[in-house]
Amino acid sequence: MTRSILAGLLGLLSIGAVGALPLACQSGGIGDPCIPEDEYNADFTGFKVTAENIESRSFQCSTRICLVNHFQGRVTCPLGQAAPTFCNYHDTTTCEAANLGKCVEAATLANDCKPEADDCPNGTKCDPNRKVCTCTSGTIPPDGFHCVHSIEGDSNSISIFKSFVCHKEGNCQQAGANPKTDLDKSCCVPGTDTPTTSSVCGQCVGTANKKSARSADESVYCSCRCGVADGAKDLEPGFNFCECPTGFECSQVRPDVGLGDHLLTGKYCIKAGTAFKAGDDVSACEHVDGYVDKTCQGSN
Repeated sequence: MTRSILAGLLGLLSIGAVGALPLACQSGGIGDPCIPEDEYNADFTGFKVTAENIESRSFQCSTRICLVNHFQGRVTCPLGQAAPTFCNYHDTTTCEAANLGKCVEAATLANDCKPEADDCPNGTKCDPNRKVCTCTSGTIPPDGFHCVHSIEGDSNSISIFKSFVCHKEGNCQQAGANPKTDLDKSCCVPGTDTPTTSSVCGQCVGTANKKSARSADESVYCSCRCGVADGAKDLEPGFNFCECPTGFECSQVRPDVGLGDHLLTGKYCIKAGTAFKAGDDVSACEHVDGYVDKTCQGSN
């Protein structure tokens, strides 16, 4: 298993990941905004409108469910971005010479390992205390990463992979970014000035006459499970399915195909009129105010 997270958030996210899967969900909080935990990873490329994501351990939602219902991009980066310019942390002039700000740390990459198993990739070694793969000056790092000495006290000093990109201080997009003034701003890890490391598609915003049902406020929010999947057997007679409040409808989001967690399949409360139809990924995202490449739906 590979972790790719900000060094400063390593402890926080590992704690947050141990929450138990709720056996039932509450009705309060449905429709409240939430930021999916994937967005706290600096190398996360963003969600795709062709897929749904159900985060079942969200501490931002009283229902514990942060629903991403066929949404494109990052909630916290409405306009998306082209891939940033990677830089060498030893070189402090390249970014400045190109008027791209400074060379700053973006992501940390470490492989989980078991010291007794010697299961680290070639060229890295498992640290017995941290139980992560460490590198040496001779290790060949993944693209965009450098082997960097991390000083955490004499007894815990290790070398790990880190990536660095050009970034202007404070130049981060926020929810509701203005396409006329914020197109040159970066996608950043939520609540920080740490830039992300990949290209990100801009959000679907609809057309001049019609708002897209796939925008962040229409497709990413706290929800709850309100029924089993169509055609599925009710294997949970004691499950306390929720009732959808006014303005929401109980609609199938994830069919039960016999794979993954059965308790996450089925119907969820979604905003009325925002159900995603199979094969509708193109027409559901006609226009984007921001970055678009061949991996994105929609156009400028």
